[in-house]
Amino acid sequence: MAARRLSGVRNFEDARSAARRQLPQAIFDYVDGGAEDEVTLGWNTQGFRDLSFEPRGGTWIAAPDLRTTVLGLDLSMPVLTAPCGGMRLVHPDGDIGIAAAAAKAGIAHVATSASGFSLEEIARTPGPQWFQAYRFSNQEAMKTLIRRAAAAGYDGLVATIDTSVAGNREKDFRNGFSYNMRINPTNIARMAPKMITRPGWVSRFVRDGMPFQLPNTADLTVDGKPMELTEMTRVGTDSHSPSWEDIAWMRANWPGPLIVKGILGVADAERARQLGVDGIIVSNHGGRQLDGSPATISVLPRIAEAVGDDVTVLLDSGIRRGSDVVKAVALGAKAVLVGRHPAWGLAVAGEAGVGHTLEILRTEMIRTMRLLGCPSVGHLDPTWVTEKPLGRPATARH
Repeated sequence: MAARRLSGVRNFEDARSAARRQLPQAIFDYVDGGAEDEVTLGWNTQGFRDLSFEPRGGTWIAAPDLRTTVLGLDLSMPVLTAPCGGMRLVHPDGDIGIAAAAAKAGIAHVATSASGFSLEEIARTPGPQWFQAYRFSNQEAMKTLIRRAAAAGYDGLVATIDTSVAGNREKDFRNGFSYNMRINPTNIARMAPKMITRPGWVSRFVRDGMPFQLPNTADLTVDGKPMELTEMTRVGTDSHSPSWEDIAWMRANWPGPLIVKGILGVADAERARQLGVDGIIVSNHGGRQLDGSPATISVLPRIAEAVGDDVTVLLDSGIRRGSDVVKAVALGAKAVLVGRHPAWGLAVAGEAGVGHTLEILRTEMIRTMRLLGCPSVGHLDPTWVTEKPLGRPATARH
């Protein structure tokens, strides 16, 4: 059954369409949607389309070398799987399936503290992994998570700074996904008509124990009970994002690579560098936080130029093709993180589906590099890309 579903998946949009057939609308929209009018969500993808390649003809590249090293991680291609909360709602394999598929693909996974599995369970999956920390309720809660991550053996720590409150994801509210969404008889009855059209998902969800909680938060709350996923969307008196003071504490107490995620301007990149971080991720949270934030690819070149070789620069948000990965690397990213790619693959066929989408990215990258005449990702630089929409047809005059 899974093999048949994957047979028609040849690109990101195929995976998205196949996932839509598997998931209830509320879960699909949770992964697919952005904040408010989804302006940034659209800019993220359009930003890549507005870049033209400058290929070098008359060159035969038999086997482009996609390998790279990122802060001690040896990667088979410049891709990591991004931290995404709620993946156990997409498929019971959840974060463990994504981490396992990433390891088999020769890349690294970034585990989220908002996972349906404990950070210790995810860490036991073979392969290199970083851990992404939220602040949750207070600084001590964050420190507890980070100490656990260090004990579990994660290779790096990612601090996400763009979630002081959750973005206004209106699709989720319309679907009832982020309002009083507790697994109890009242809400089961309320959501049943929306879920019953996807009996396969319902069956998997029930057999998996109907997980809607965040195990990593169990020892962070007063009553010792884990937070539910939607509690992260509720506005409280404290920030869910680490502050710059928190990052200074992380630098003093985390022995390995420290990466700050959510950088969109030179000032924040410079501040991260001054605090001694090892890497930054140019990210607008996939268009899910502040609508109107710039496309990440549009701000990448000046951020990469500002920090130079002092800080490793990565990027997420808007990657849809292997050619987008190539453009990001050419403009200064050492690697990219992908979130919706593995999520759609997970929805279609669990761990196997994640692996399938990652191999699509690899195949697209290889083809792009061969057509460019570029022998390796190490040779990519801004000369391979034109930062103007030269490929866009002229607007007709009336």
